[in-house]
Amino acid sequence: MSGTVVRWCAALVTALLAPRAGAQDTGPVQVVDEVVVRGPEKTRPETVQAYSRIDAGDSLTLEDLSRVERRLVATGLFQEVRVRTEPTGTDRVRVILEVEDKASWVVAPTFALSEANVGGGLLYAENNLWGRSKKFGAAAQVSTAESGVFAGYLDPNLFGFPQLRMSLEGQLRSDRVDEYQPGASQKDPEVVRSTRLNSASVAGELGFMLFERVRAAAKYRLMQIDAKAPSGDEEVTTEAFSTGPSQRDASLRLMVGVDTRQNLHAVMEGINLEASYEVSNPSVGSEFRYRRFGLLYRHGLRLMEEHNLVLRGEVAAGVDLPFHQELVMGGNSLRGFLHRQFRGDSRLSFTAEYHFPLFTIRSLAFRGVAFSDTGLMLWRDIPEDRQLVDVNGRVVRGYLPDSEEGLKGATLVQGVGGGLRLYLRNVILPLVGVDVAYGVNSGEFRFYLVAGVSPS
Repeated sequence: MSGTVVRWCAALVTALLAPRAGAQDTGPVQVVDEVVVRGPEKTRPETVQAYSRIDAGDSLTLEDLSRVERRLVATGLFQEVRVRTEPTGTDRVRVILEVEDKASWVVAPTFALSEANVGGGLLYAENNLWGRSKKFGAAAQVSTAESGVFAGYLDPNLFGFPQLRMSLEGQLRSDRVDEYQPGASQKDPEVVRSTRLNSASVAGELGFMLFERVRAAAKYRLMQIDAKAPSGDEEVTTEAFSTGPSQRDASLRLMVGVDTRQNLHAVMEGINLEASYEVSNPSVGSEFRYRRFGLLYRHGLRLMEEHNLVLRGEVAAGVDLPFHQELVMGGNSLRGFLHRQFRGDSRLSFTAEYHFPLFTIRSLAFRGVAFSDTGLMLWRDIPEDRQLVDVNGRVVRGYLPDSEEGLKGATLVQGVGGGLRLYLRNVILPLVGVDVAYGVNSGEFRFYLVAGVSPS
C-alpha cells in the first residue's frame, strides 16, 4: 500500500512539473533585442523587468508573451498590464512592458466581529517599498480574544531575484484563551476555563523557488511566553499553563512543496502542495520539546473568466504540543462555530469556496462567495496524570478533566454559508469580508465580519 502511495505522489509531482498538454509554444521564435518598461510611476523599471524574467538575447514566442503578462499581474503591484513587441529586424523584436501601478500604501481600520472575538485596530501597509516590491506592515489591534501589535517585512524579490524570498516579523500579544465543554452540538457552548497568555516573538524565513513551481523554505521563531492564573469565574481553575517566569519557545520549521498559484486580481488559480516539519527542543534554543507535521493542499480554479472555485485541505499532527501551540478550529478558520472553539493535537480540515462576480462600480468590485467548512479535531495522546511538562519540569499543558483521547473523543464539525467580498482594483488589500454561516452540528447561525487585515 505504501509503495502505491509513493508512486501516486511521484506521478502527481511529475505531472505538475511537466509542461501542460496542449500548451506548446505557438508562433515563430523571435530574439529579444531589448526590453523597454513604460508607465510605472513608482515601481523601478529593473523591478518590472526582473518579474517579467525576460532579457535581451532571449528567444520569444506568443506563448511566452502571455506568460510574461500573467507574471506581472500576479505580483499584485499593477492594476493594468500590457505586453507587446515591436520589430527591430528579421526575427528580432523589442519587448514593451506597459504597466500602471496600484496605490502601494494604505492606512486603514481593521475590524473583527464574531461571537467570542470582537474588536478592531489600525493597519499601515506599504506594498512597494522604494519601488522594488518590498513590503512592510504594522498593525495594532484590541479585541476580546486577541490583542497586540505587529510589524513585518517581506522581500519577495531578494537581491533582485524573484526566485528568492525573505521575511522578518515581530509581535507582542495578549490572548484570552477560552476552553469549551466538548461537543459541537451545543447552541451556546459553555466556557469551562479561561486563561490569559502573554507573548513576545520574532521570526525570520528564507525561501527559494525553482522553475516557478517548486518552493522550499526554512523559518526560525523565538518567543517568550507566560500565563496568568485562570479566571476564578469558570468551572475549572487548575492551571492550563504554569504561571511564573516567562518561558522561551524557539522552533525551526522546514517547508517544501509545489506552488503554481497566481492571484490575478480577485481570482486565484493554480495549485499548492506543501509538506512541513517543525521542531522545538534545547538544540534550537527552546525550553520546550515538541514536534509538528503538516500537509497542505490549496487549489484555485478559474471558471467562466471571473468565477473562482478555491479548495483548501490540511492534515496536521503534533507531538507533545504545549498549550500555546495547540491546534485550534472555529471562527474564521471554521465558520459556523465560536472563535477557537475546538482544540487538539491532530486536525483534518477541508474548505471549499465558490467566488462569483456580482457587480462593479468603477474600480470597486462586489463578489459573492458560497462556502463549506469541515473539520475533524482530536487528541491522539493525553498523559495519564493529564499534565505535560517542559524540559525544566514545569507544566505546559494541564488537560481538562473530561478530555478524551483517540476517536472516542474526536469532534467532527461542518459549517456552510455565504458571504460578500469587496475589492478595489487599484489597491492591493481587500476592503471588507462578511460571512453568514450555519453550524450543521449545532443548528446555529453565526455572523463574521473582517475589515482590512488581521495582525494574526
